[in-house]
Amino acid sequence: MTLKTFKFAVLSLLLVISSQSYAFDISERKASQLVQSKYKAKKLLKVESISSRGTNAFKIKILLDSGRLKTVYVNKKSGKISERQP
Repeated sequence: MTLKTFKFAVLSLLLVISSQSYAFDISERKASQLVQSKYKAKKLLKVESISSRGTNAFKIKILLDSGRLKTVYVNKKSGKISERQP
């Protein structure tokens, strides 16, 4: 193996490792889409970025078809939707 090939292999490996440890948060738009799809929301009312006990999340208020107001939370890292505040 030549030195140039070795350098390329090491650089590629470092790039793969670093991209896995610095995963991007989901966007506000993606979080809204997940919630609207799951709850079949009639209307999206408010999206707010929050941080609670070291967890970053979106607090999303929606209006359901029944006319009921619902608040849900979407974890920014995993995209997991929860009805309880993180």
